[in-house]
Amino acid sequence: MPEIKNTFLKSKMNKDLDSRLIPNGEYRDAQNLSVSKSEGADVGSLENILGNTIISDLKNKIKTLEAAKLREYWPGSSVDAKEMQADRLEVIGYYSAVSIDTLFLFITDYRDSSNDRLSNFAPSDKGNSISFPQDFYYKGAMCYIVQFDLKSNESRVLVGGSFLNFSKTHPILNVNLLEDLLFWTDSRNQPRKINIKKAALTGGFNGSWETWSGAKLNLPYYHSEDHISVAKFAPYECFKFINSSNESTLISNNEEFLPAHIVTSSNDSPGVGGSTLEIVGEYLLSGSNPDIVGDNVIPYSGADKLTVYIDGEYYDYLISSVSYSSPATSIALTEAFNASNPSFTTAITPSNSVILISRKNPDYNSQYRGDTNLLKDKFPKFSYRFKYDDGEYSLIAPFTQAAFVPKQFGYFIDNDEKITLESGNVKFVENRVDEVKLNLTLPYNGNEMKASLKVEQLQILVKNSDELAVRVIEDVDVSRLGTTTSYEYDYLSTRAIKTLPEADLIRVHDKIPIRALTQEVISNRVVYGNYLDKHTSPDNLNYELNYSSKSPIAPNNKTAIELPNHTLKQNRSYQVGIVLIDRYGRASNVILNDSDNLGSAKNSTIYTDYTSDSNPAFTNFFGKQLALSLRNPIPQSDYKPNYPGLYSATNPLGYYSYRIVVKQQEQDYYNVYTPGAIAGELIWDVKIDASNTSVDRNDLLPSFFSTNRISLLNLFGDNINKVPRELKEVNGNDTTFDSRVLLYNRVNPITTTTSTYNTQSSVSKQGEKVISIEPFKELGAWTKTKGDLFPSGNENINTSPPQPWYPYFPDGSNYNFHDIFFNAQSNPFIAKIETDFRIGSTPSYLDKDTIERAWQDLGVFETKPTKSALDIYFESSTSGLIEDFNTEIAGSYPGGVFDGTNSTALGQNIQYIHTEGLDSSVSSPKDATLSLQLTDAGGGIISSSFTAAILQVLDGNGNNRNSDFIINQPTASTFKIQSTSKEVFLSNSSVRENYTFNLMFTDTSTTPPADPLWVGPFPIQISNCQLQNVAPSFTTQPTPLSTLPYKKIIDQNSSNGQGLDIFSIVTGTVTRTGDVKAVNGSADTSRNTEELVYEIVNAVNYTNPNGGADDFEIQNVGLKHQINTIVNFFNTYPPVSIGDAFVNVAESTFYYFLQLKVTDANGNGDSTLSTPFKIEMVVLDS
Repeated sequence: MPEIKNTFLKSKMNKDLDSRLIPNGEYRDAQNLSVSKSEGADVGSLENILGNTIISDLKNKIKTLEAAKLREYWPGSSVDAKEMQADRLEVIGYYSAVSIDTLFLFITDYRDSSNDRLSNFAPSDKGNSISFPQDFYYKGAMCYIVQFDLKSNESRVLVGGSFLNFSKTHPILNVNLLEDLLFWTDSRNQPRKINIKKAALTGGFNGSWETWSGAKLNLPYYHSEDHISVAKFAPYECFKFINSSNESTLISNNEEFLPAHIVTSSNDSPGVGGSTLEIVGEYLLSGSNPDIVGDNVIPYSGADKLTVYIDGEYYDYLISSVSYSSPATSIALTEAFNASNPSFTTAITPSNSVILISRKNPDYNSQYRGDTNLLKDKFPKFSYRFKYDDGEYSLIAPFTQAAFVPKQFGYFIDNDEKITLESGNVKFVENRVDEVKLNLTLPYNGNEMKASLKVEQLQILVKNSDELAVRVIEDVDVSRLGTTTSYEYDYLSTRAIKTLPEADLIRVHDKIPIRALTQEVISNRVVYGNYLDKHTSPDNLNYELNYSSKSPIAPNNKTAIELPNHTLKQNRSYQVGIVLIDRYGRASNVILNDSDNLGSAKNSTIYTDYTSDSNPAFTNFFGKQLALSLRNPIPQSDYKPNYPGLYSATNPLGYYSYRIVVKQQEQDYYNVYTPGAIAGELIWDVKIDASNTSVDRNDLLPSFFSTNRISLLNLFGDNINKVPRELKEVNGNDTTFDSRVLLYNRVNPITTTTSTYNTQSSVSKQGEKVISIEPFKELGAWTKTKGDLFPSGNENINTSPPQPWYPYFPDGSNYNFHDIFFNAQSNPFIAKIETDFRIGSTPSYLDKDTIERAWQDLGVFETKPTKSALDIYFESSTSGLIEDFNTEIAGSYPGGVFDGTNSTALGQNIQYIHTEGLDSSVSSPKDATLSLQLTDAGGGIISSSFTAAILQVLDGNGNNRNSDFIINQPTASTFKIQSTSKEVFLSNSSVRENYTFNLMFTDTSTTPPADPLWVGPFPIQISNCQLQNVAPSFTTQPTPLSTLPYKKIIDQNSSNGQGLDIFSIVTGTVTRTGDVKAVNGSADTSRNTEELVYEIVNAVNYTNPNGGADDFEIQNVGLKHQINTIVNFFNTYPPVSIGDAFVNVAESTFYYFLQLKVTDANGNGDSTLSTPFKIEMVVLDS
């Protein structure tokens, strides 16, 4: 036999050709074989390969696991693995990690049947965990990630649970393994990842298919969306400077005594060696917060300090006891005046001393180990972020307000004004805070943070206002967070340990898409494609924005306690919006107020005017604040596509938290502290004439004009830079300069007949323009002649009196020269400003006090702020959960009205009972609504008293209809809307008489100083209030059937039936028997016949000849409507011959039983039928 050899060098299987025709090098069939394609000597050789075989029955294993899990969660359940419906399980994705011989499988039995295949979340197991034994109701979705070891043929569950939200509609086609991190995306959920080594740690699955291993107490490592999402949980809560006891946590340890709170004078002269003193005034000496506290128990740990200012020195003493005996308060000291303190030799009298009393600082700590000077010149803000188990960090939480409380709490005390006047600086604007206790509400109990969010550390951050850097104070291990949701970090003015990289500062959100169809790893970076990266935002929200003082009265005093000196800048425009954020840091657009809302508090922008607090109890002023009150809940759903709704366990990507953001572009400005101000323009025009020896004294001295329109300011020190001269268009010889600075006077150093000290100014919104700046000695030759008795050169002491130009007053033969400007001889700059009112005082030359009057009191001006070109919103420290926000709304503010049946807060329209039949007038208004009550946003009745007023009523065309309605209040907590004009329901009334009421409600349930339930007039809108139609009626009916019928004879000469005027429908008075009149239902008799449409119809229950009602028509003749036959009535119904051969007459008689139908609103409204009537028609052959 011949030997046939065939080599398979082509490595090609060919099943298309007949076996006899297969070319050499190809083969017909092979099993478990591979043909080598190498270019070496073994090319074409055959190699055995493994085939497919079943190595694991995952379905049965999952059945066993699920049954064990159910028995663990519901002990009363007797579910067996055989009963588990695992046949629907499918592998919807896989990843083969060749390098580690491992296969990862994504398995589920769930299919989302919603229209978009996204809306339904995979259901969890349902049962009753309260009953015993606990009942199991039904099985939820089974979703698993399974790891299969190809070497050992062993499989284990890495992650399992309905929270995976797998669906067969969305196969997992994109999986990558980057080191130990398994990434996947399915375009249904957000991108996810797990650490395969940590997932294999002991936990609920415990590597076993047979038991759940106590999963109720020992959960698997990954058991929630927070654990597996690539985007990490983003902290939303801000640190607070107030603790659970409503105490401020901005602490000063280094001040033994607080700033003086009482500045008074002595009421007696105790002598140098005395130990008691009477002070002017009556003070609270007992109770929980006395004005003065004594302590006669050594070591006087609670004693107030009394300070005596005498002979230019301060002497301190502790108070032993205090008593009051009219008219003064007696104070006993713990030591005599000349005991241990440096003694003074001048006896204390009411006129030569000042007495100051200071409270013992309750926070004083002589052993404090922090740096008391670190924050002295800083405005620190604090925040934090989480460090997660994979070394990742969360976004940075919102920063606090500046932890700053000025020394002396910002008040001028004792001679502080004099010091500021002379220096131009405020010495006590330094931070008194040296310890900050940062209070935080954690999202879970501290001991649950690791299991719930995989948090390893809480990183404390600080940022100073003059720096861009964010620094790390400390990394707090999660084990130190305690066992509750309340955590307090005690910052002891320690220096930062490191600085965050710049990339972390601009990381406002993780760039992780909401959904992604594809992903790939490129150079150790995960890249997503075909993604949706942003949620849709609501178009607007409904909120109220107010500008008010911080309340010092509990329970609304938390802001005043936490931030006692913080206040809003005035003469600023603030635009306030809300940003919604999902649980993983993805933010919405800035959402502003609904533009359709009315009322001053309903805008998104608020202007904070300059205000002056005239309340003498200025120590109760804690600053101004913006208050945002959400009127309606943040919506759970929205008509816009891709609106995520609100967060829940089955909607993990819904909006979760909110932040209040503010846009305020007016930024840096300066406070200019001046030694008073001269009111008036200075004029000095003395002509030097040596021969003139009789000039009037006042003609030689500076004079002042336009005292209400011009003021002069003394600029020295840093004020020269705050109010700079314009140096662009000047030459070297110029001494007078222009300026572009605009000033606003905040404290007016004015002296009047009723006031001898400075006062808060009535600030002009236009400000005070700086006209010129020039050195003092350029104001005229007089400025250089202080002390010169004969500056004009006519000195002749024997023949003429002195004629000084410099301000002076004579005292006998002495001439006393004094400055009208502070420190004038140092040649300060003098700024001339234009004013709308009197600023400062005008000198006169009576004595020293009147000459120096203008610079005895401090003046304060504010420069116009620079405007930032950055049109951006800044994040405030106000943030929280949307759930809490919506809950607060439900019971805090009016959210709608209730009419006894319907509630507008629940989306229902009220029963509007206003009809056109109401005979309303201003003197006799009629109810347009039932009695109404206010409700909160959840529909709950607000039973407190209020006043209601109409802000605006608009009809459907946008016309103002305020004059047609009033508000009536039967009781203090109910109201009605009443009509004051008669209306007619016409064809356009569905628009024109469809009203929208914008009402304002003011709470009157409390009296000051208690806070009302809501602040200011609160707007409520009631819409879809439609005027009700009243069906028309016949005031005069047709001739009834019981009497003679309407009879008309028609022949060929009767215009073929037209103009018969069988009877008429009139609009005025009925004067002819048989005529008819109808009205439209309006109470307005001048308009009650408008837009009525008439129709002839067959009478009910009667049979008519011929065409019945169609044989008649209604014709308009003047102001009435005639009933006539149709045009061709004679031709249509010709007479029929009757009689005998001698008398042949053609005649036909027809009896019609008809009714009139009248419809108002031009035939589009309601209809009414008249009573039946009878028409006898006789047709003759003429």
